[in-house]
Amino acid sequence: MVPLSWWPDRTVYHSSSVPSSLTEPALPRVERPTQSPTSRINSAKSQQRHGKSRPLRIANQTVPLVTHHRRTRTKEIPMSMQHRWPSALLASSLLWGVTAPLATWAWRAPPTPDVEAFDPERVGRTETDRRRNATLLAGYEYDKYVAAITGYNGQDRQQVVFWNRQRAVRTRVGPRGNYKCGMTLGPDGTLLLATCKNNNLDDPMKKRFDIWVYASTDNGESWELIGETPLSGKEPSLTTLSDGSVVLSAQKGYFGPGTKYKEEINLARSTDGGRTWRKSTLAGSDYPRNMIIEKNGSLLFVRAAEFDWTRANEGSPHFQLCRSGDGGRTWSFSEGVIKWDAKRPFGEVSAILLRDGRLLAAIRSLQRGAPRKDMHGYGITLLTESNDNGQTWSNPRAMSHTAEVHTYLTELVDGRILATYSNYHLPFGVYAIVSNDGGRTWDRDHPIQLALSALNQVGWPVTLQLADGSLLTGYALTAYLKQPPDMFVTETVRWRLP
Repeated sequence: MVPLSWWPDRTVYHSSSVPSSLTEPALPRVERPTQSPTSRINSAKSQQRHGKSRPLRIANQTVPLVTHHRRTRTKEIPMSMQHRWPSALLASSLLWGVTAPLATWAWRAPPTPDVEAFDPERVGRTETDRRRNATLLAGYEYDKYVAAITGYNGQDRQQVVFWNRQRAVRTRVGPRGNYKCGMTLGPDGTLLLATCKNNNLDDPMKKRFDIWVYASTDNGESWELIGETPLSGKEPSLTTLSDGSVVLSAQKGYFGPGTKYKEEINLARSTDGGRTWRKSTLAGSDYPRNMIIEKNGSLLFVRAAEFDWTRANEGSPHFQLCRSGDGGRTWSFSEGVIKWDAKRPFGEVSAILLRDGRLLAAIRSLQRGAPRKDMHGYGITLLTESNDNGQTWSNPRAMSHTAEVHTYLTELVDGRILATYSNYHLPFGVYAIVSNDGGRTWDRDHPIQLALSALNQVGWPVTLQLADGSLLTGYALTAYLKQPPDMFVTETVRWRLP
């Protein structure tokens, strides 16, 4: 197997070298060093100081590409012992890529006003934990670092993380420049993936994002470009109807400098497996994360009634239900009543129809007290549900920490619900958590890291369950449209729940 690139503590292999079966119980044997990582670093530094040129070498490790995190609480270390710990802990954390803080003590100074302004809802299981977390952020310069809009917002730093890695199959879809994606599974088992390609044109009369469609017949191990759609825009989604036809939607707009926002979404329908498309449009600026096939065969998607990222009052305190009984040709609209604070608008709705008849929706909103202008650094995912086909909805409840957004919901064949989302805080990546009780509670102590980036925010995940029970997640390796095209990558990863 030939390594393609390095992550901080792992070698990434091309998918063709990964076994096609995801059920192999055996993992590659990793040779353990006779010295601890910290000892080897200190030894190497000592040799360099004494004129010896022997470089520090760390053996390659063949490791899985999906990481399961198990979080545990930390205890305060007595002040008398602290002088023995920091250097060793810092060196080992840098070497092994541990992102959770290993220093478990905190100074007793109260949080500064600037920290409270950036963390309007302090995180922690106890008041002591919340005070310690706020204190750890004192002096953090949010306008200085690559994670300027997020930093460590919303993270409980009074914990450490245990990693348990698993085999996975990760592939790139098409060339660099491909951006966010949507996926669907056809009746014959063929996977379709629509991705918006950033051509980065400055001319506002030309399309900035073209939408391309790829197909896979081997559960996502390889992808073939099958055609370009007549649509432009971003945030595409795909839905397979009962007759085998496919509906595609995308947020309309050029999204270039000085251009006007389009208050409509693009729709298209294909009857030949995604090769050709018939285009239409739908009024309204908010776009569906996914569409629902109701029991009577109708199409349904739920969106914010008013939504515009370019306005100061973006978002909406109401739902709009969009239904079509003819495969997306014509639509009817109704309002879903939801009790919500109009000062905390929401958008990016991902709704699913559960087997028990409930509609469950994840929405992106703002932390209480956060500036209205920034739903990135202060964004949060909320959950709400309806028992009457969307006419009324429960009071939204928090599901995520700050800056954990782009949530996509999937009901699994065993009844569990999977939520896949993006981290807009450190560490950047795509994560998943599971609910065992219909979305009422979530196992946040065991998040699953599906993708990781040290430089770019990773965004817009979508997850499907395949016929063999495995899961396929597609995502964009950067979440921001203003990056140059060579920084955009669409990838998929096939994995299994533990």
